[in-house]
This record gives sequence, structure tokens and C-alpha cells, in this order.
Amino acid sequence: MLIGIAVCITLTSSGCSGDGTLTISGTVTVDGTPAETGSITFVPVDGKTAVEGAEIKNGAYQAKVPPGEKIVQVRAMKFEPGEKFDAISQTSIATNFTVALTDSQYATDNSPLRAAVTKNGEPHDFNLPSINKEK
Repeated sequence: MLIGIAVCITLTSSGCSGDGTLTISGTVTVDGTPAETGSITFVPVDGKTAVEGAEIKNGAYQAKVPPGEKIVQVRAMKFEPGEKFDAISQTSIATNFTVALTDSQYATDNSPLRAAVTKNGEPHDFNLPSINKEK
């Protein structure tokens, strides 16, 4: 019983929720401008905890992530208006397409982005270069 209480006190004081995750948030910008949409994924470097992620909306995200060193994968995109052809009705339909803003290297297991997740509420911000600036 005393061990269970000690574990509970330790988890609470370290900022872990009951499921062993920490709530972190931050911003994702491309050349200093908030990413309109996309996703961010936190992959454990040691492979011992779950992979977690979140949606990026207007440059911001919030995720529940197990503590530890993470490889960060980012897919930053924007919406561009366009048209697609509907073969059934034989008409063009206005739609939005998503366009990648950053190089694909940031969305792989070899992403150079890292984060040390250690406490609740800890900000993790990422400013990435646009595809055009990398070339």
C-alpha cells in the first residue's frame, strides 16, 4: 500500500498524468510563418514508449506524449484553392488541395528534429525552412 502511494506521489510531482504521458504544446512555423495545417509526431529514440502525435492548426499543436528523448516528425502544409474534374457530372468542382511547405526529411524516421520531453506544459517550438529556401 505504501509503495502504491509513493508511486502515485512521484508521478504526480513529476507532472505525469495517470496514463504516464505529459501534455506538451508548441508552435510550428515555416520561415517564421505559422503552418496552416499538418501533423507532428513524437517518436521515442529508445523505441520503448508509444509513438504519439497531434494535428497542427494555425501553427499550434498540443499532444500527450510519454516522457523521454524524441525524434520529431513534422508535416507542415497549406491549403491552396483549385479545381477537380468530376467525371460523373462532367463538371469542374472547386476544392482545396494541401501543399507541402517543408522538405520531406522532416517527416521521416531520420528527421533531424529532436525534443526532450520532461514536464507538463513544456513548450516545444519548431521553425522550419520552406522547400524553396532549402534548394
